[in-house]
Amino acid sequence: MLNKEPEKINPNNNSLGINFKNSKKIENYITNSHYKWVDDVVTGPVLGETLVVYVDNSRVKKIVKLDEQNLIINIEKNTKISLKNIDVQISNLKQ
Repeated sequence: MLNKEPEKINPNNNSLGINFKNSKKIENYITNSHYKWVDDVVTGPVLGETLVVYVDNSRVKKIVKLDEQNLIINIEKNTKISLKNIDVQISNLKQ
């Protein structure tokens, strides 16, 4: 018989692979950071060891990709969260 009760999602370890606690820490860091492109991006979830970042256009996407390694190092230094890469995507509204 199926369980009709909704399953509670653990925000740090769940079947979706999303770490909500780390996502919020990184969002706060990027929002308060010194990067010139910070107003043109929206941080998404942390999926495993990958941060998803949404941008408005391809120009900003290229700039964020150029800054990727520097951003990963600074995130690890300031939030103690280790990432392997950043997935930069153009937001659905702008595609």
